[in-house]
Amino acid sequence: MNRPAEDGSSDVIFLRQPFKYFGRTYNQIFVNNNGYLTFTEPLSAYTPFLDSPRDIIAPLCTRIDNRHSGSISYREDTSTAVLAHVTAAVKQCFPNIPFAATTAFVATWDSVPYYNGGGVVTFQVVLAYNVHRSFILIYYGDIAETEQPWQAGYNTVDSASSFTIPAASVPELSSSSNINVTACWSFHVDGSPKPLPFGNGERVKPRLDNGSSEAITLQQPFKFFGRTHNQTFVNNNGHLTFTEPLSDYIPLLNSGRDIVAPLWTHLDNRRGGTISYREDTSSAVLELVTAAIDQYFPNITFAATSAFVVTWDSVPYHSGGGVATFQMVFVSNVHRSFILINYGDIAETEQMWLVSGDRSL
Repeated sequence: MNRPAEDGSSDVIFLRQPFKYFGRTYNQIFVNNNGYLTFTEPLSAYTPFLDSPRDIIAPLCTRIDNRHSGSISYREDTSTAVLAHVTAAVKQCFPNIPFAATTAFVATWDSVPYYNGGGVVTFQVVLAYNVHRSFILIYYGDIAETEQPWQAGYNTVDSASSFTIPAASVPELSSSSNINVTACWSFHVDGSPKPLPFGNGERVKPRLDNGSSEAITLQQPFKFFGRTHNQTFVNNNGHLTFTEPLSDYIPLLNSGRDIVAPLWTHLDNRRGGTISYREDTSSAVLELVTAAIDQYFPNITFAATSAFVVTWDSVPYHSGGGVATFQMVFVSNVHRSFILINYGDIAETEQMWLVSGDRSL
């Protein structure tokens, strides 16, 4: 619990489970009395400043004074009941993202007065996350009107990802939502890249068990760990090769070939779904993939000139029991190469499977 203090903050809180926030991973957090969370340092500011150069989550940034009454508390919760509750809340908001929470960091401002008097505020922010995905849940209780400046939302250090809750007055936070749940706002914040939509020139693979594409000549050669490849093969069972097609459905590392496998398992597009690919040089897609690379590799100067996009869309497992949706993108220019893998709905399976990249010796 935060000590009663004007413009105070918690001591550094070390997280047992690191939190991913738009491409950065944090092992610590600060709960600041004036209604916001920071990661690198405590902050006493009370004037709203979501556009400041830092990562910040602000359920209600305004001047709050817990010296008079109310409480500001926090905990990192891994109890079964709480994890089940936040997992269900996230799935309600984001039904197409597979997720099971392993940690919930909960910070609560309970009936804390404004600095200038005139009423109290009650709200809570929950960081619901696991090693792959991170979400924010914000819950508003009674929020009194105020003439103080205020702001609610989140921002990143480079302002590449930000959102300000569009409420006309502070009490409106308790009656609005972005997920059709009154007084609740939810955001997906780990920064996982979104799948690219289908585009012009999309080529759909034939429906074949253990099939592969013909050799696909790349307009922009792709550098892969010291070797330059001018062609690739899209193999139905969830992997790409460069020198020859590969029909194997049993995952096999150390196979003596360069291979990229977003999900190597036995897939069967004869039963449904589509497997498609294209090499995209449109300005819209290149800007999108360049921004994704800049987010994850901020110290590397890069501008994409080609994106080779392969999508497995709702392709069933050979054994039945569900479908898999995922996408792999070769992002490159003449100097640099990157791989982006985007996952959609992935059903459970008892089949052997592997996610990997392998380089021949």
